[in-house]
Amino acid sequence: MSQPTFAIELLRDYVLTDLLGDDYGQVIYWSGKRIARKFPVMPDEELCAFFEEAGWGQLSLIKEKGNKFVFELVPPPSTQQKATGYYQLEAGFLAEQIAGRLQCVAEGYADPAREAVHITVQLDRKDTYE
Repeated sequence: MSQPTFAIELLRDYVLTDLLGDDYGQVIYWSGKRIARKFPVMPDEELCAFFEEAGWGQLSLIKEKGNKFVFELVPPPSTQQKATGYYQLEAGFLAEQIAGRLQCVAEGYADPAREAVHITVQLDRKDTYE
């Protein structure tokens, strides 16, 4: 399902960046984690569907090895080519989803590429949830 992204872009590109200034990346990352806590831990298929419904783009898991998961996100065309830090909401969301699945601390990092964004989620299996 194709979602209009104009409203999302207005909030992310103008409202939130103006309100948060230099703290934008950190605040939006932790907001992504908080959003993930409001939804149950999803299997990969549901996670991909969630991203589509949210208008964040097409998500796929491209690599899983040890404590590292690498996702590829193909954002809607209008949101491609954004500045570094732009995809921190999605990185935070994915990190918290994986952390919830495996009951340990996880951090996510977004690396925008040309047509897709790679989001790496790194686990710390020694730092478990109680």
